[in-house]
Amino acid sequence: MRRILGALLSLALLIFVTRLFSRSPDLVERVYSDWLYKVILPPISRLTGIFPFSLAEVLIILLLVWLGIGIVRRLSPKSLEKTEHSKHGWVSFIVLTALIYLGFQALWGLNYHRQTFADTGGLDVRVTTNEEVEKLADILVYDANRLRVAVDEDDEGIMQLGSNPRKILGQAAAGYAELTEDYPGLSGKYGSPKPLLLSRLISYSGIYGFYFPFTGEANINVDIPQVMLPVSTCHEMAHQRGVAREEEANLVAYLSAINNPLPEFKYSATIFALSYVLNDVAARDEKKFETLKDSLDPGVIRDFKEIRNFSERHKGPWSRAFSRINDAYLKANSQSKGVQSYSGVVDLLVALIVR
Repeated sequence: MRRILGALLSLALLIFVTRLFSRSPDLVERVYSDWLYKVILPPISRLTGIFPFSLAEVLIILLLVWLGIGIVRRLSPKSLEKTEHSKHGWVSFIVLTALIYLGFQALWGLNYHRQTFADTGGLDVRVTTNEEVEKLADILVYDANRLRVAVDEDDEGIMQLGSNPRKILGQAAAGYAELTEDYPGLSGKYGSPKPLLLSRLISYSGIYGFYFPFTGEANINVDIPQVMLPVSTCHEMAHQRGVAREEEANLVAYLSAINNPLPEFKYSATIFALSYVLNDVAARDEKKFETLKDSLDPGVIRDFKEIRNFSERHKGPWSRAFSRINDAYLKANSQSKGVQSYSGVVDLLVALIVR
């Protein structure tokens, strides 16, 4: 019992120290995000980038198998009879949890508590008016219609990236290279984004990608609609560069994709931003929303329909469960709105484009 209590107290102390440090965004920005993170993470990311597959995916699968075997063993009659052995198992589990938590915070998690991207990027973010959101929507609709003619489409008239859409992952860094002068915090050499081998299965979780801080890998679900692949890749690369908050990662994804020389990235960025803005307009003014929708190019409408159909095909218990897990995770990391925080990108886009 003493060992279990000691392990629990150590974990509680670790959480307390982390939370105490995170109370000063300026300190986190200077000491961790701008310095320590840049020293630790890029070399790890480049090292794991040597492998053409996702190490994160392999490690997660191995961890799940190990946990499954461990649970079965703990629940076996012989194991339940060995009280002392059971206590030792709990101590090991708590210690492992503490190490994972420490590693997460040291390798990435403290970025949730840094200064906001709006502050470091000089954006004037405040409550948006209906007029500002509608003006932003008009701009993005115009851009989407203009850019749509520059991309390829398949036999069904849906935007496509070519014979091998995975190649797009290696072209995403070009957009970030264009941002480093205005946003030096996004600079650095990192490993290339990785396609997930189990992408089709992962689609049922509703996940388009994820960043894994223990390997420094941006992992991408390549089964998603191709129109979303470029900007989703840029989103995970934003996390890789220390942009933790979801609405800020969305903004950086838009910035990097729209500044990429390839039209597929520019169009993907615009569709991505427009989807959030149209939802915002619909909640404010249904009539304006219908007007905007009617002004969309038929190709843009087909692409939006493909995104919606993809979501409907994969919606179910797994996607709902993962959404709840993600919501709890974000709230535990100071994103009080949980999964709703993604839509906060609208305020940032207004500050970037309209003001």
